[in-house]
Amino acid sequence: MVMRRSVLPALLLTVALSACGFSDEDGAAEGSAPTASSSTPADESAGATEAARNERGNIPVQVGEEIALRPSADPDEPPAVTLSVEEIVVDVVCDDDNEEPPENGHYLAVRLIATATDRYDPRLVTPISDYDFAVIGEDGETYNPVSEAAQVCLEQERLIQNMRIAPGVDYDGWLVFDVPVTTGALVYAPEGPTGWEWAF
Repeated sequence: MVMRRSVLPALLLTVALSACGFSDEDGAAEGSAPTASSSTPADESAGATEAARNERGNIPVQVGEEIALRPSADPDEPPAVTLSVEEIVVDVVCDDDNEEPPENGHYLAVRLIATATDRYDPRLVTPISDYDFAVIGEDGETYNPVSEAAQVCLEQERLIQNMRIAPGVDYDGWLVFDVPVTTGALVYAPEGPTGWEWAF
């Protein structure tokens, strides 16, 4: 799948976490289980076989597993950006200065690590956007998880969509979503309708 000029491809993680807050010391969510990182990139949408996809056509990805994002469909082309989802926190506690409740019932926080390589070209690939994600409930219903309340749940400098990506730099930041479910699947699919998927 060829990447759109305006976005990066999608992610999905498998995790079940209890409600918890953040630690100011290390950026991790208190009470969340640590996850092991994988150095093996997950298969991209463009090169994935039917066996690698689930029933919705998405590629399942594990927490801590790295995926490679390329500016073309060529699976042999070096990646422009690598991404991994490190944590998913259900009913995250917002920063102290935000007392606004979620509009849809529950805040879902996702911690991502992104690394831009020397192949990164901002004319072809833009920073990660919360608008490129969706949440699927256990009943199969798809939700748009973006709300103004979620976008101010955490301090703006902690949100990865606000970080300006440059080649050779690692980025560790959060996305916060506003959803009516506490279990389901997180999908990152800017190319639509399919991409990567994590269960939570």
